[in-house]
Amino acid sequence: QVCSTSPIGRNREYITQITMPSIQACGSLLLLCAVDVLSHGNLIWPPSRNARDGQLLGGKACNFPAGITNAGMRNTGGGGQPCLWFSQGCTIGCKTCDNHTQHTNGKSLCNSTMKPTLPKEAWTMNLWATEGSVNDSYAQNPWRAPGAAPVVDACGMAGGRHASDPGGGDAVFQTVPYAQLGDLGTEVLIKGDPVEYWTAGSTVEVAWGIRFNHGGGYSYRLCPASEPLTEACFQKYPLKFSGNPRLRWNNGTELQLQGVFVDVGTTPPGSQWQRNPIPRIDFDSTSSGQPAGWTGCKWPAMGKVCRQFDPPCKEQTWGGREWHGSAGTNDTSNVDVQGDCSGDLSLASIVDNVVIPANFPTGDAVLGFRWDCEETAQIWSSCADVAITVPPLGQK
Repeated sequence: QVCSTSPIGRNREYITQITMPSIQACGSLLLLCAVDVLSHGNLIWPPSRNARDGQLLGGKACNFPAGITNAGMRNTGGGGQPCLWFSQGCTIGCKTCDNHTQHTNGKSLCNSTMKPTLPKEAWTMNLWATEGSVNDSYAQNPWRAPGAAPVVDACGMAGGRHASDPGGGDAVFQTVPYAQLGDLGTEVLIKGDPVEYWTAGSTVEVAWGIRFNHGGGYSYRLCPASEPLTEACFQKYPLKFSGNPRLRWNNGTELQLQGVFVDVGTTPPGSQWQRNPIPRIDFDSTSSGQPAGWTGCKWPAMGKVCRQFDPPCKEQTWGGREWHGSAGTNDTSNVDVQGDCSGDLSLASIVDNVVIPANFPTGDAVLGFRWDCEETAQIWSSCADVAITVPPLGQK
C-alpha cells in the first residue's frame, strides 16, 4: 500500500476542496483535488468539455432537474453534468446503438455473430458463470470485447437518448444554453483552449470517477484537433498505460492498486484497456440483467454476495452494514450504495499514468475517455482539450 497527498493537476480553476471521513491509516489531510468524482462515469483530469455547464448549474454536478422524479441521481456538488454523456443499446459487433436498451440478457441487439474476446480474468460481472452458458448474461455487452461495440458519438450523447425515446436507466439531461437531451457531444461541445500541455513521448496523469458503477473497463485515446472528432480518429491513437492505477480518495490519500490490463481481442487490435478496479454492488438478484441461476442478493443491496468481486482495500462496516448510501448517509433503504472502495464510489477517483506517443502530431488535440460497461449495454465518453508539444532540444 502506498499513501500520498498529491493533488490532481495544476489548473486551480478546476479544483476545489472536498472532505470525507478518514478511511486509511495514512491519515485524512485535506488537500485540493478534482471535483467531478461523482458520476455515472466521466473524465476528471484533465477537465472535460462535458463538464462545462458546472457554472451554469450553480456548481451542481450530475443532479436531476427540479420536477424530474429520479431517485437514482443526486446533487454531487460541482462540475456540471459530465456523467450524462453516453451511448446505450450498444452491443459488440454491431454498427449502431439503439439508444434505449440497458440490459440485453446475453443477446446481441443486431443479431451479430461476434463472440466475446475478453479473458475471464478481466470480467467484472458474473465471475462464477461458465463462459457461453445460459448464465453468461452479459456476454454481448461492450466490455466483453473492448472497443468493438459502436458509440452514438465519440464525445457522448447528452442523456444517452433522444427526447422522443424513453431510454433506459438514468437517461436524463438538464437543458443548458448549448446542449439539451439527445445532443451529440462532437457537435455541441465546441473546441476550447487546452487545459493541459503535454510533451510528445512523456508520461502524464489522468483520472476518472464513478457515479453509477456498471463494471467493465476503460481506455484513453487522442485525436488531433485538426481531424474530424470521430471514434475512428480516436482508434488511431490509443494510449498505453504506464504502471498500475491508484485509488485517490477525496482527502488526497492514495492506495496503489494492481491493474488488470487487456491488449488481446481489443479494438483497435493491440490497444490497451484496463479493468474497472472497483467492484459493482447489485441492488438484488434480478434487476440488473442477472441470470436465473444467481440468487442471494437481497433488496436493497443486502449481503456481501451483492458485491461482484473482492474490493481492492479493506472496508469498514457502516452501522453493521457492509456499505452505506452513496450520498454519505447510512440509509438502509438505499440501493445506491458504496463501500470504501466498492459500489457507486463517490469517495474516490481512479488515477492512471498514460504515455503520449513520441510521434503524435504536435499542436492542439482532444483526449478521449471511453468506459465500456459490462453490466449494461452502455458506453460513457468524455472529451478534453489538450495540446501536444515538442520535447525540449536534446531531450528524447
